[in-house]
Amino acid sequence: MGISVGWTLILSPLLVLLFVWVHVASKDSPFFLLAMFSSLLFIGLATLLMLYSNVEEASKRSTRIFYGLIAITIVTIVAVAFSIASVPAGGTHHYSYLTPADAKMNLKYDGITSGKTGYRGRCDQHLLDANYPIGASWVDYEIYGVHIETDKSIYANVTVWFSIEFWPNGKYYRSIYDQDGGTTVHNGTESYISFRHSIFTISWGADDPELRDRLDRGYAVELVLEVEIESGDYGDLNVTIPLYPGVHIDDVEVTSQLEDGTAILFCGVFAAALSYIPARFVKPKIEAQLGPILDRISRSLAPETKDFLKECIKCRREIPIASEECPYCGTSQMKE
Repeated sequence: MGISVGWTLILSPLLVLLFVWVHVASKDSPFFLLAMFSSLLFIGLATLLMLYSNVEEASKRSTRIFYGLIAITIVTIVAVAFSIASVPAGGTHHYSYLTPADAKMNLKYDGITSGKTGYRGRCDQHLLDANYPIGASWVDYEIYGVHIETDKSIYANVTVWFSIEFWPNGKYYRSIYDQDGGTTVHNGTESYISFRHSIFTISWGADDPELRDRLDRGYAVELVLEVEIESGDYGDLNVTIPLYPGVHIDDVEVTSQLEDGTAILFCGVFAAALSYIPARFVKPKIEAQLGPILDRISRSLAPETKDFLKECIKCRREIPIASEECPYCGTSQMKE
């Protein structure tokens, strides 16, 4: 027993609207995965209602409205599938507040960038590794300058480069970094270098859901310090640079390509199921129109089968001469 077309015309539009509303809400919600897949439940219920509707018993007016609703629903599903493919859903913010460790380096006496001889060294600190898909991320660190402490009293020009680096996980991405440097005269065991700007900022993507740029494998954040001292050879030289708290890292977790692909697959299944409804209605009419043409084409291509065919007593299509029942219309070929 089928469902009344009247009930379908009342309930199905409400379910379709719920499908769209919940999907839109998933674009900027901390429960984005639950919302996106819950929206598919509503369109699934609407599809079942339409599939099991008694459209054959409905009036012509109700039938027209019913098929119009199917067309609108299919377009809606395709639009939502396109939205899922183009804008990742998301909304879970992750906040981190980190304190870098003091940078300690054992400098090597070698050539430096000025072409002269001196000490040089580098310190890398891995601050964060995020292994989930993101659509946006921001890194901020406020540092006005750094103290350079040496284990020996020296007099020399000192240059320091400081940078924050954002590494998207994946072999095809390059790092994004914010770098600054400064130079001073190091006299004794301690000196101070100020930077031209005090706030280091990196951003990826945007908070607006329509501007997100997904990184499926997440990202890493590193802090890098490089030191060069233009001087004579003092032997082994160790440097310490105290660093201060305040690295803020914020990101928005989003759906992965696999999760989006699964949701799009469900959309395709529902759209195909709805397309079957008008196809079931139109198929007999198409067969009635194209059947005789296809029969004539078949006869012209294989004239030798003419002696083995006969016409159905009802639909007049050609069928095997031994058939007791028409394979097209099901009419018995036995004469009473």
